[in-house]
Amino acid sequence: MRGVVPIRDGSFAFDPRLMPGVRAAPDEAARLLGAEALQEAIEVPVWCYLVQTEDGPALVDTGGGALMGAGFGALAGRLAALGIALAEIRTVWLTHLHGDHCGGLLGPDGAAAFPEARIALPEAEAAFWLDAAPPAPLRPIAEDARRALAPYAGRIARVREGDRVGPAVAQAAPGHTAGHTAWVFEDHDALAAGDIFHVPALQLARPDWSTDWDHDAAAATHARQALTRRAADRGWALLTGHGGPLAPGPEGWAPIRPE
Repeated sequence: MRGVVPIRDGSFAFDPRLMPGVRAAPDEAARLLGAEALQEAIEVPVWCYLVQTEDGPALVDTGGGALMGAGFGALAGRLAALGIALAEIRTVWLTHLHGDHCGGLLGPDGAAAFPEARIALPEAEAAFWLDAAPPAPLRPIAEDARRALAPYAGRIARVREGDRVGPAVAQAAPGHTAGHTAWVFEDHDALAAGDIFHVPALQLARPDWSTDWDHDAAAATHARQALTRRAADRGWALLTGHGGPLAPGPEGWAPIRPE
């Protein structure tokens, strides 16, 4: 994980019963969470990743920012604390277009939070949310995505699997969303895996437990298994959107603590 800094933008309350597997096996879920009984809500953090590149600082995802409101928006202050101005960010690699991952593209005034950044957006994700009307229940998400991306018109690169953007190579990982994409940072010994986990304590033990938010549960399970296997085989850090950075080891995956 050389040259990568995890940054927590915020968090939200998550009902673990949003996983069909948890609904079917609540006692097992409580045990995996280290609780006597299953809680109605657990805190789920939202992580972004600062990546140092030859062209300057860059980000994987942006958190919820101003778009998501209360509980989000810590990214800008944490970049400032690291001595990085928002205008220094040159690239943003998006894993998908849910608001808690792209919302930080907007500043409080509705303008681009990163005025010099180019956005790397998976083509399949753009096609689903931007190019056509998604199913009615998902249209508010599409509207938020369009709003977040609007200030970056002319600076959005649509990418397909295998495309390279700076030090990152796109790897398709659909399931959570239609175009959900991981980013491989081989020179940084890291794989940015987006939302393959919402609760690693549950889903590392039971990779077949997807969430009601996943567009395709079977595909999400496949992506979870494939990405964790690839990262483990290479000894890479797994940069997850809600589990933070994880390191492979003989006892399994473990959180990477800040230095």
